[in-house]
Amino acid sequence: MRLSEKKKTLELLEKLRVLNYKSAFIYEITYQKEKRLMLRKLYQQLHQQKKEFLLEIEEKIEQLKKEISPIPDPEKLAFYKRKKLIISQLYLKYKMKCNLTYAHKRELKSYKKYCKYLSQTNHGGVRAIILDHKHRIRSLLNEMNSTGIINYQS
Repeated sequence: MRLSEKKKTLELLEKLRVLNYKSAFIYEITYQKEKRLMLRKLYQQLHQQKKEFLLEIEEKIEQLKKEISPIPDPEKLAFYKRKKLIISQLYLKYKMKCNLTYAHKRELKSYKKYCKYLSQTNHGGVRAIILDHKHRIRSLLNEMNSTGIINYQS
């Protein structure tokens, strides 16, 4: 695998890391505020899933950085800028009006991003993780659809 492909894969993983971090944060606050047990369990499940995804993605990022430069070399890794994830109060105020339909739309959006990124990367280990995440998101979406609680908004 060429260096340019590894750089592109690293950028895709960084985008997924940011997406999963924000989702995990939103679902954590939502499941803590939710009073209905069924929805609380669902939000907690979403939060756990996003946290697991985040850890796996961070491990792959570190692995790719070691593949690019086995010895920590700032010149070779200068292109990789890890984004600081600071969530502002305005973002929280806007996003904390979360209900199940919003969560369903957010998960559907992330499912589509996973499909898109799966077609853009060639790294075997990264493809395996993205494919696993995609299937787990799809099964959660099916669970949301089968419960029928999307029709009853909070």
